[in-house]
Amino acid sequence: MNRRRFLVVSTSVVASALLAACRGEATPTPTTAPAATPTQAPTASPPAASPTARAVASPTLAASPTVAASAQPFKIGVVVAQTGNLAASGRRHIQGMQLALDELGNTAGGRRLELVPADSAGNPEQAATHVRRLVESEKVDVITGFTITPELTAVRDYLHQQQQLTIVSIAGWPAITRDPNVRSPYIFRSSFCQGQYEFIQARWAYEKGGYRNVVMMAPDYQTGHTVAQVFGDFFKKSGGQIAAEIYPPLNTTDFGPYLQRVLQEASNADAVWAWFIGADAIRFMTQYQEFGLKDQYPLLGGAEVGDDPYLPEVGEAALGIVSAINYAARYERPQNQEFVQKFQQKFNALPGHLEYWGYITIMILAHALEAVKGDTSDKQAFLDAIKNVSFEGPMNRVRFHPETKGVITTVIVRRVDRLPDGTLGNVVIDEYQDIHDLSF
Repeated sequence: MNRRRFLVVSTSVVASALLAACRGEATPTPTTAPAATPTQAPTASPPAASPTARAVASPTLAASPTVAASAQPFKIGVVVAQTGNLAASGRRHIQGMQLALDELGNTAGGRRLELVPADSAGNPEQAATHVRRLVESEKVDVITGFTITPELTAVRDYLHQQQQLTIVSIAGWPAITRDPNVRSPYIFRSSFCQGQYEFIQARWAYEKGGYRNVVMMAPDYQTGHTVAQVFGDFFKKSGGQIAAEIYPPLNTTDFGPYLQRVLQEASNADAVWAWFIGADAIRFMTQYQEFGLKDQYPLLGGAEVGDDPYLPEVGEAALGIVSAINYAARYERPQNQEFVQKFQQKFNALPGHLEYWGYITIMILAHALEAVKGDTSDKQAFLDAIKNVSFEGPMNRVRFHPETKGVITTVIVRRVDRLPDGTLGNVVIDEYQDIHDLSF
């Protein structure tokens, strides 16, 4: 009981969920979305970027001389949590945007770039109220953000009906890019799609990790079941077996009974895949080691299990965890090294995926503004400019899939190692390029 009491107290501080963005959160059933009328696009997957593109320096955007810098500012509404348990996620995302604005001198295509943040507090109703205000009163040019999926599902229909340009820059709701009946010609996504990491990790676990029989553990709510299904389906397609599926409730304090089931139901397993978020992720990693499972079953981390911000809190319990994601500060690419250096200089911290998504979102808008010379009066022309954006970002060439309008990304597999300075950190052990929303 002393151990459990200690865990409850020690993890309450981190319940702010530093990386809440990845999770998608509990996804409510959205209102029936009117069928979108997507712009014409080829159905085939876009060609892979040339391997040499990884070494090309990111182009420097020059201010367009054809539009005066004193023209109407280009207003970017950013709807993210800035208070409450998810406040750290919104803060970090905006930091990535601020770094991009610094590099651009707050100008693109001759237009002054202006952030208009709005605090969703992780609440769908509050997010919807702010979205309406930003669109109808603030007259923003674009809406970005959405810390969790329920914020996005609450406003998708409104954004589509208003024909409001939107770049979802955090939430991973799959339908917004994968479902033809939910997509909108006005909505893009610059972050990720739930399942995009899990199918890669499942393939890696079988083909390169050498695992054949895996226990799956995830929280007992819609997103937990969704990502577990993707991992399980692709692991079985690769030739593996699922020894057991265990779904503790959200905010589980004591994982002991669920870890005991691993021993009871899956003694023949050779690894455990676990997808947890926030304080649950910290408690799980700590208790997994205390329960004595770490030496018996290697741990494959999903969501925030093994994520860098939690390593100081978790310590040795995280060592060796293998996870998958689409950003890593230690990814060896010139553009990423430059991004990391600039971010450290400005914020005295390593960037993560939240900062990366914020950064490329602003750069996407800047390149599109340059393409139309700052003139966004022709909405379709500006939508086409965004759709056709292509530039070298920190992780890969940033461009959108022509059908889904989600970014094509590089998914990396990483492992928590002891670094030369004695601290723990994720190191890249594999990478999968040109992954998009329809890759799985």
